[in-house]
Amino acid sequence: MRYRSFGDSGQAISALSLSLDDDTLRPTHLNDLVVSGLEAGVNCYEARAHDHPALYAIGQATASIDRRLVIVGLRVPLEAEDGPRSLDRGSFIRLLQEALRTSGLRWIDYLIIEDPQPGELDPAFRATVEAARQARRLRFVGIRGDNDTVDQLLADAAVDIYAAPYNLRASWATRSRMRTAIHGGLSVMGYDYYPAVVREIEAAPEAAPRRRSGLLGFGAARAVQASPERPGPYHFLDRIREWDADQICLAYALTEPSLCTVQISVASGENLTHLAGVVERELPAGVPAQIELARVADLD
Repeated sequence: MRYRSFGDSGQAISALSLSLDDDTLRPTHLNDLVVSGLEAGVNCYEARAHDHPALYAIGQATASIDRRLVIVGLRVPLEAEDGPRSLDRGSFIRLLQEALRTSGLRWIDYLIIEDPQPGELDPAFRATVEAARQARRLRFVGIRGDNDTVDQLLADAAVDIYAAPYNLRASWATRSRMRTAIHGGLSVMGYDYYPAVVREIEAAPEAAPRRRSGLLGFGAARAVQASPERPGPYHFLDRIREWDADQICLAYALTEPSLCTVQISVASGENLTHLAGVVERELPAGVPAQIELARVADLD
C-alpha cells in the first residue's frame, strides 16, 4: 500500500480507502472485511450514518490499533431512515453521539454531507461543527454531490473535504470542482472509480448467430455465441493481458495527483486484496492513450 497526505492534517492516508456500504454483507463479514483492509494496509474506513453494523465492525476491528493511525469517516445521506435528514443542532449531536457510541471510538475523523441542500450548512450548522471540534469529537466536514450548493460551498471553501466521483468518464464539471477544491486548500477524495455505464456489459445478441461448419465445410454446423461487449468505446478494457476492467479503472483513478485517496466498495476480502494490488502497479504502456481516446469518443 502507498500513502498520501491527508490535506494539511499531517496525517497519512492510504491510497485506497474502504466504504462499508454494501447492504448484502452480514455483520460478521463486515468485521472480516475491515480486518482484510487493515492487513492490506488500508487505514481509512467510511460508514453511513445510522449503519450500526458497519460502525460496530470498524470499532471492533481497529480497537487494538493506535487511534491516530486510522481515519474513520461518517457519510450522511440525503434521506435518513425516518425521512429527509435534519442537520439542526439537536439532530447533528444525536447523529454524532450515536456513531461514537456504536463504534466505541473517541472521535470521528470526518463527516461527509451527501448532496447538500440550500441553507443546510448555515452558520448554525457551522457553529455546531465547531463545538464538536472543540470537544474533540469531530475533525473535518466534507461534501459530495454535483448540485449548485456544492459549487457554492467549494467556491467559499466552507468545508474541509470534497468527495468527487472521479473516473475515466469524469465530466468537465467534476474536474473543475476538483480544481476549485484544491485551490481552496481542501482535501479531495475520489469515489465511483468504476462507473456503472462502463461496468455494465451488454448481453450478447440472440438473433441470427453466426454458424461454423465442420472440417472443410462438412459436418453439422455449430452455433458460435458472440462475446458480450461493453457499451461505447470501452471494449479495450477487456483486451489487456493480466488486467481486468475493474483494475484498469482503479489504476486510472490512482494516477490523479489531486486525490488523497480513492474509495472502493467490495463484498469480500478477496476482492479487496485483488484491488489493493493495483496500487503497486503501473498502467501498461499505451493504455492511458486508449483511455483518452475513449473519453473523446464518449463525449461525441
